[in-house]
Amino acid sequence: MNNLKIERFRFQSLKNVEFTLVVPHIVNIVEKHPIVEQQLQKRMDALKALLPELDKIEAQERKWHDAKQLDEYERLRDSYVNTLIRTERTYSRVAVPGYEDASAKLTALFDKHGRDIADDRNTAETQRLYNLAEDIDRTAGMIEALTVLALLPVYNAMKEANTHFDELWQRRNAELSEAEHVDSKAIRAACVKALNALYDGIEYWAAESENTAWKPLIDEISRLGTYYQQQIKARTTRRKNSENSENEPLIQPATE
Repeated sequence: MNNLKIERFRFQSLKNVEFTLVVPHIVNIVEKHPIVEQQLQKRMDALKALLPELDKIEAQERKWHDAKQLDEYERLRDSYVNTLIRTERTYSRVAVPGYEDASAKLTALFDKHGRDIADDRNTAETQRLYNLAEDIDRTAGMIEALTVLALLPVYNAMKEANTHFDELWQRRNAELSEAEHVDSKAIRAACVKALNALYDGIEYWAAESENTAWKPLIDEISRLGTYYQQQIKARTTRRKNSENSENEPLIQPATE
């Protein structure tokens, strides 16, 4: 038989989320080939036993992703409320015919709620923005005033960003209170060791056996390895050519 070696790639080059995707994908590939069951069941069991640990890594990565989203919603709501405040200050200093009533309503609003909302602590700012929005929605003529000053879209966007921030903050706090420390480095090392043992076993039994059923399995795993090698190389090239790699897309498992 030819091509009995599996095309391997550096699992260490994958991001945590990518790693949690590729390992189950490899398990699925191997499990599609019944020939593995007898000779390699012990090695497969050792790898599959680590899948719940990968779920913990994925959950931890989601929390970190939520933290980034929180920062983004915080930035957005600050930007929107500060836009309302800057516009109020501008109109309060210059009398523009036809806008006096709307300007006066906006000034009265921020005289009441303050102009330092974006500087407050996270939870305090959340409540102050809720109070501000409630006042705007209940005060007669306030929505009309925002419309006259072309601020209604900004106001609606501020409310939406604040709601998203609050929901994410509450969810993340609940999860963090129940979270356990996850040693992703140790879990990944154990998975790589189990994967290499599985690959070594596949190559050994393929070489020892006259059964050609091993070759499709090796070919499929090798195609996956080649795909990831190419994606990792392309990402490395993009990073070299760009200073900002923060939003680098994830490498998703290859599909037929």
